[in-house]
Amino acid sequence: ASGGLSYPKIGASSIGYEIAEAFGHTLVKTAPALVGFTVQKDQFFFKELSGVSTDVKIHVGDEVCEGALLFAHKGMSGPAVLDASLYWEKGKIEIDFLPGFSWKSVQGSKKQISSLLPMPKRVSKAFLLQFKLEDKPFHQLTKQELETLQTLSAYSLAPAGTFGYAKAEVTKGGVETSEIDSSTMMSKKEDGIYFIGEVLDVTGRLGGYNFQWAFSSAYSCAKDVSTSRE
Repeated sequence: ASGGLSYPKIGASSIGYEIAEAFGHTLVKTAPALVGFTVQKDQFFFKELSGVSTDVKIHVGDEVCEGALLFAHKGMSGPAVLDASLYWEKGKIEIDFLPGFSWKSVQGSKKQISSLLPMPKRVSKAFLLQFKLEDKPFHQLTKQELETLQTLSAYSLAPAGTFGYAKAEVTKGGVETSEIDSSTMMSKKEDGIYFIGEVLDVTGRLGGYNFQWAFSSAYSCAKDVSTSRE
């Protein structure tokens, strides 16, 4: 019950992993998870939007994470981003900044672009500036300008990294679960040693799943310890 590496300021350490290795357990590579992303030069303009959030859909490989994206001074955070960090290793992710939006439905519209797009005006204007597009009536867009604007539905970027363990809600990776008895949480390599919670290679999305895993694995462990003493 040593926890993971997240939030070192409150005492997190690698002691659980060290104990596991000492008894011959395999460790799955650990990394910060449920954590924000830092960005590269092309997205440095995100910091100008710090504190603003917008609903998005993020694709990381075959995984899709939906919810709010919060622009931050160092990059981006928010529920959708935190969930996406569970699946990200290195490389690109794709963000749909206009989930559910139909470009066909606004064809020929005379509304200003920043008023037409279903996102905060600060966000739409920031992207227009980044795309070097004028905030003009939608129907005045050239074909090339429209194609540029439509990348908001599939905006590709490669995060520079994450905010690290200091900001991560959990640690992904850890003790290999196949080496643990799932009904008792006891090591299959050494009787009397139990591993529960975050030290194991079990990580869930936001929504209380990681708390539930900690509680449930602790219950299974305590039940077995209690029974073995009878």
